[in-house]
Amino acid sequence: MAPHCETASDRWLFAAVVMAGVALHAWLAASLPLSGDEAYYWDCARHLDWSYFDQPGLVIWPIRLATAVLGDTALAVRFPAMLASLLSAFFLLPLVRRLGGGARQAAVAVVLWHAMPVYFFGAFYESTDAGMMAAWIGATWAAVALAQGERRAWWGFGLALGLGFLAKFPIVLALPALVPALRVPAVRRHLATPVPWLAAAMSCVLTAPVWIWAARHHWDNIRFQLSGRHETHHLTLRYLGEFVGANLLLATPFLAAALAVAWWRGWRRRDPAWRVLLVAAASPLVVFGLVSLRERVGGHWGVPGLVVAMAALVLIEFRGRRTLIALGAVFGFVLSLALVTAVLHPEQLLGRRWHLAGRTFEVPERPVAMAFGYREVAADLQSRLAPGEWAACESYTTVHLLAFYSGGRLPVLLARLTGGRHGLAGLYWHRPETLQGRDVLFVTEREGVEDRLAGLFLSVEEEAPIEVRVAGRVIRTFRVLRCQDLLHPEGAFTLLPRSPSGAMDG
Repeated sequence: MAPHCETASDRWLFAAVVMAGVALHAWLAASLPLSGDEAYYWDCARHLDWSYFDQPGLVIWPIRLATAVLGDTALAVRFPAMLASLLSAFFLLPLVRRLGGGARQAAVAVVLWHAMPVYFFGAFYESTDAGMMAAWIGATWAAVALAQGERRAWWGFGLALGLGFLAKFPIVLALPALVPALRVPAVRRHLATPVPWLAAAMSCVLTAPVWIWAARHHWDNIRFQLSGRHETHHLTLRYLGEFVGANLLLATPFLAAALAVAWWRGWRRRDPAWRVLLVAAASPLVVFGLVSLRERVGGHWGVPGLVVAMAALVLIEFRGRRTLIALGAVFGFVLSLALVTAVLHPEQLLGRRWHLAGRTFEVPERPVAMAFGYREVAADLQSRLAPGEWAACESYTTVHLLAFYSGGRLPVLLARLTGGRHGLAGLYWHRPETLQGRDVLFVTEREGVEDRLAGLFLSVEEEAPIEVRVAGRVIRTFRVLRCQDLLHPEGAFTLLPRSPSGAMDG
């Protein structure tokens, strides 16, 4: 469907909004400190592989190229997320056009994306969600085109799902968007031609890196996705409430209400193309809402649906829409600004108290304290490290942040001592014969790990701790354990088998 009354100025407006977003993302990406997950992806990119234990590689691989150009900087690490966000905007434009809008409506949708705190930060935060979100919008665009009779759109849908799977596995939840399209007789006739099946084959071929890694590592990544990451409980509404509450906050209650009304108005149109859009918007929210009846799910897992639903909001008029949008925009931008300020100046939150209705509230110190100390600890460990010695920790967040803040100069190992499930890619980087006999400087904030270490090393001796101070006050203490002669690396420091030839792997 051709856009209504789209002018050159509308197209310039869209380009200006997108470029302003890119500039904002770049500034935030360069200014805000990395999280543990982002440092984890950076370290994965230093160990290029077909895939990784808990994530595919599409959003990880480009970090290697970006750091080669920009150095080991936060901006380089976040480059793939910013690229994915740019692609999301450009996929949105033809989607809106097919639904009867134009560049002006697409520009408004991009602005409203930024009014949602989850997108405001997700647009530059290095995560697999950013890549999947771009693929989700691309898949929705292709499915809408299918509903409108475009047979070649099968190729676009297959490409989006294949590449999206290499970003994050839940892209398969975009498949239900095909259902409304297949209710169109002309689209069902496509199934009698080779195009849909060749597109499906292409999509499967694109996912090959995940299966190659799986076959080489006893299907550990697939088993983790199917069972290893899940903790099921009895039927409860608690996690559903958390999921709904998180989405109301991340999208703002006002924009969430507006999106719900727009979704309902769009569904009543009974247009197959519109129903494709609305199924794509609802699918992650419904599926993960059902999953949350038995287990805790990430509050941000429904974001692809919220982002796609914005196309409906900018195209469907209803009473009170502008008021909800204005309130949502104000709420979202104020919340995002407050969060940016808190991340840039976390010391202002330490010991912060306020009084309300006769009660005193205080910001918990532990979560805020986690923002401090990694650069100082990395420097301290480098000064203590003996020749040939490695640093190690049981926390994947600490391990990879120490490596990043040392500029990659600090050799680090992840130690699986406490039964962690996530962030275990580092256990597939070194074979046992490479690690056996190594001396390790172990750093931890936990008590009791020395008992486990004593069973792995010939000797374990505690040294002076590393204290992290803010305004003269100790807020974190890292214990340092010098461990000599690693006897049993299997299970704790590596999940790889010994190589048959006994060759040394670096």
